[in-house]
Amino acid sequence: MAAAAVTDSEGRADREELRRLCEEGNPEAAINLLDEMLDRGGAVAAEYQAAVLQACGEARSLASLRRAHRLLSRSPHGIAAPVLHMIAALYCKLGARGDARRALEGGASSMRKKKGKQEDGGGGGEDEAKRQEAYEKVRELHEEIRAAGYVPDTRYVLHDVDEDAKERALMYHSERLAIAFGLVSTPPGTPLRVIKNLRICGDCHNAVKLIAKVTGREIVVRDNKRFHHFKDGACSCGDYW
Repeated sequence: MAAAAVTDSEGRADREELRRLCEEGNPEAAINLLDEMLDRGGAVAAEYQAAVLQACGEARSLASLRRAHRLLSRSPHGIAAPVLHMIAALYCKLGARGDARRALEGGASSMRKKKGKQEDGGGGGEDEAKRQEAYEKVRELHEEIRAAGYVPDTRYVLHDVDEDAKERALMYHSERLAIAFGLVSTPPGTPLRVIKNLRICGDCHNAVKLIAKVTGREIVVRDNKRFHHFKDGACSCGDYW
């Protein structure tokens, strides 16, 4: 028990230090710490991965971004779709469209291999079943809000890909996946709360208003600017954020 307590304490200290380094704009030091955390076999939550990547983008360091991408690619847990899309968007922002395309193509290949292993009995379990259910819910919600008048605003996708790919990228933004997971994991009518360390994009803001309307749920999203309370197709910010 004592050893576990020490490990938990060290993990919290690492996460706090990682956040501090990112906030101070020191991506190389943050990547070094990320490397150590992964070497120790610990899982690094997506929000901390995103913080490191954001620090690379704000420092406009393509070399740091590539290094962080390589580290996360070697993680046994792989790269979650929202993080992968963030990596591709940052590559585009830094003028490396080829890297962005390769990142997205590599992520798609990895997902296909993982799915194949699960179908062969090499993985899965309740967590994986719930994750797949959430992805199916995202696609279902997309159809429902399209019927309710949603039109994807692909200006918020920086990848050098066709319009269909841009729409798919928007559909799998992290807040929509989180909301979908909440919908399949809670009883009808339960309010949902989502926290993200980046600003919600304009397309997701429009989409979540309609998701709240078609599901009859109250959805609260806390981004790095303010709280957004979505209910009955409207947001508390009055579409100004």
